[in-house]
Amino acid sequence: MSNKKIWHVLVTSNSSSGVRNYLFSKSIVTLIFTFILLILILSGIFTYLFFNNELDHDKMRRLGEHNTQLKNEMSRINALLDTMKNELENLQEKDKEVRKLESMRPIDDDIRQMGIGGIQYIDSTFYTFEEELFNLHNELLDKMDLFKRQLDFEISSYDEITKFLTVKNTIFNHTPSIKPAKGRISDTYGYRIHPITKIRHFHYGVDVANKLGTFIYTTANGIVIETGFDKNYGKYILIDHGYGYKTYYAHLSKQLVEKGDAVTKYMIIGQMGNSGCSTGTHLHYEVRFYGKAKNPLNYFNKKKSTIFVDKRYLS
Repeated sequence: MSNKKIWHVLVTSNSSSGVRNYLFSKSIVTLIFTFILLILILSGIFTYLFFNNELDHDKMRRLGEHNTQLKNEMSRINALLDTMKNELENLQEKDKEVRKLESMRPIDDDIRQMGIGGIQYIDSTFYTFEEELFNLHNELLDKMDLFKRQLDFEISSYDEITKFLTVKNTIFNHTPSIKPAKGRISDTYGYRIHPITKIRHFHYGVDVANKLGTFIYTTANGIVIETGFDKNYGKYILIDHGYGYKTYYAHLSKQLVEKGDAVTKYMIIGQMGNSGCSTGTHLHYEVRFYGKAKNPLNYFNKKKSTIFVDKRYLS
């Protein structure tokens, strides 16, 4: 008796044909199911590949849009850097003008270029992308690096100018630069015949004549280092202004400051008088620079532009 299994498949119908009987062996059935399963698997694979391909196309489309946006943004920043570079170049020209106006050491163009020079490098971030994006990215990086170095150089130059102007302003405030009292100039700096002794001698200051009690002003910021009475100059005040300057005020009727007092330009320090060896009410005023007498008339309306800034004050 055969052990081969037979599958019976009965197919019924409402027609007159009735019931039909189909006989299949196990191997045939297995083959049919295997074929159906294979069809289903292949259908699933093709469906997956189809949708995955559609997703890849959509992803590539979106990546393309992002690349375009990125290139547009890089181009915008590139143009902005060009505009900022032009503004920076305008500042460089103003830097030169200020240095020339203030008689500062100019910066040679060669030195300026050395200050902003650098080694160009290539960034490979977008190397595997399209060439246009890669080149645009590196151009942008180069401009940003150059702009930063130019900006750093200008900041350094600005700091130097700021320090110079600050020191210059300080020196000016400590430099005699105004007339010490209202009145007429009754005697000038230089050789003269003394009004009392009638002997020719050198007059180290100027005399300003006015009525008794006329206010005397300090001509610069400083410290009172001496007040007292001299038989020739009467009541006097000596002020040290720093930066080599000292001023001397004599023949006063009153001294309104004391030794050690800090004074500022235009501050009232005394009143005009006739003390000491004098023929009338007036102020004898001297300017001394590192101990050497200077013509006070040159300091009555001294301008800040005439101030010299020694490099030792900038260190």
